[in-house]
Amino acid sequence: MAWVAGGQLSGTQVAERDGMLVPPLRTQGGWVFGRTGLLGGLSVARVATSVQTADSTSVESRSALRPALSVRRWLMEPVSSTPLFFLTSGIHLVVPFVSSASDGASAEEESALDEAAEEDEDRIGGWGGQLGMGAEYRLENGISFGMKSSVVIHRSQKSNAQTRTVSVLVRPQTALTVGFWF
Repeated sequence: MAWVAGGQLSGTQVAERDGMLVPPLRTQGGWVFGRTGLLGGLSVARVATSVQTADSTSVESRSALRPALSVRRWLMEPVSSTPLFFLTSGIHLVVPFVSSASDGASAEEESALDEAAEEDEDRIGGWGGQLGMGAEYRLENGISFGMKSSVVIHRSQKSNAQTRTVSVLVRPQTALTVGFWF
């Protein structure tokens, strides 16, 4: 990752650690088969900027798509009105989409825009996984309350013509959960 001024940000606003792609409140949905649950989630972030002058118009767009897949395994049969403990693991992928264009750019300027877009894609893209445990309490009405704590690992890279820098971020993630089951 390109750590911007010690703030641990990518400089693109849409990468894993920038805050928009992985917001504090997230949703997951899926199916439960006996004591095993398969859950999926999707996050999207996009920043687009258009600059118009008397001579030209330039458009820059940075986007990221983050699909995630988790498996949850309860340590007992999932029933209501009793505490349920589970183990969880999952994977995620960050897919970048970057474009830069200017209708008044020369061939050299267009090449520089393309190179900058490729560098942004490298900083945004990445992949990772998580491993954790949690507990929940299911009510008879189909609502559950719980908590989950995981260790999240994310790998990303920054490349240019001379160097390739690979970063691996390991961080804790703890959340209170509200679920709906039927």
